[in-house]
Amino acid sequence: MFIPLQSLSSPVDFSTQILILPSISKGNVPQLACDLLIASLNLHHVGYLDSKHLVPVVGGRERGERGVSTPIEVFSSRELPITVVLQRSPVLKAYKGDFVKEIMDWIKTANFKSLVLLAGMDTTSRTDSQMQSPYYYYTPPSSPSLPSEISNNLDILPVYQPAPLPDYLQTEAAKAKEGEGDSVPFIPGGGLTRRMLSSIGPEWKIPTLAILQFVMEGDNRGDSGMQVALLNRLLQLQIQSIKEPESWKQGLFGSTHDGSLFG
Repeated sequence: MFIPLQSLSSPVDFSTQILILPSISKGNVPQLACDLLIASLNLHHVGYLDSKHLVPVVGGRERGERGVSTPIEVFSSRELPITVVLQRSPVLKAYKGDFVKEIMDWIKTANFKSLVLLAGMDTTSRTDSQMQSPYYYYTPPSSPSLPSEISNNLDILPVYQPAPLPDYLQTEAAKAKEGEGDSVPFIPGGGLTRRMLSSIGPEWKIPTLAILQFVMEGDNRGDSGMQVALLNRLLQLQIQSIKEPESWKQGLFGSTHDGSLFG
């Protein structure tokens, strides 16, 4: 699934890298946060992921680089233990299962040191008990233990524990599974996050963590900046200042309207 750039002098060794993977979810905060990480850490484009399951889209490259941007790309650095996937378009509805299988297979084959999934959640589904923090973390039951450099910092976040659904919204199958304790909980507005976490079985060898953030739709630059600040502290990235990519200034919300259009 991974297609490295031909210009690379040597293959990328992902076995020492923490992979940060955004999920297309509420507010697009994970993608914006990955944009900020790439700009702030000066990560380099190292390859593409096969985008046959995504809505096709192309655009210009950041920083005046030659070529075009594709739906899903990989950025990394030889100096830092961080790899970031930047997904620019959603998965086609009929291929969600295929996409999840392929990307999780690639992560397993690449043998990343750890996996951090980012997802936005729908604030309108927030309960009273979830008002203490907009951020939560979740580790799937079958995930190996997180490395100490991550787990030692998790005390800054509460564990994600969704409120139980009322009886009238539960199917008999859901009620039967409720007491098993090994299923991934519902993540409102989380896109494919739950599918990815649910695909992790006993044979999975990569420590996995999901960072979940309650957000609203709108201008989410502030939310993404807060998510990067959280990742900076959690993963000890040593980001001194968060930088916005140049493309944000040119077209994050599209081009400005010509005032003459309105008289």
